[in-house]
Amino acid sequence: MNIELLGISSDQLEPSSSGYPSDWEEFDVLMELDLSFENHQTDSVFFEFYVASPKAIENRTINSFMPPTLVLEEFDWNVIKRHISKLLLYANGSNSWAEVATRLSGQIKPTSLSCFPF
Repeated sequence: MNIELLGISSDQLEPSSSGYPSDWEEFDVLMELDLSFENHQTDSVFFEFYVASPKAIENRTINSFMPPTLVLEEFDWNVIKRHISKLLLYANGSNSWAEVATRLSGQIKPTSLSCFPF
């Protein structure tokens, strides 16, 4: 099945779906994606990743794991949406959210495990 992007937002920005970081040179913003399988919008699942500037990456703790991050010189909603749309193509054809998460691990991660059967 194909993956559909229903929305991108961040509680760290005001407004959450179109705002901008206060510091244009050093930003590290947690973003949330609302995804669904095509034609199944009521069963959407949330994934997350960070959008950060190179300067913010330099200031992250060394000798540690980094969360999934899109590094951009400048915060730009259109560029973010383009990168995410391109990334989601890699998950098309998945039959479950576990398969989507596996295919996209390293770039985005699910915010909850509730959609994964154990």
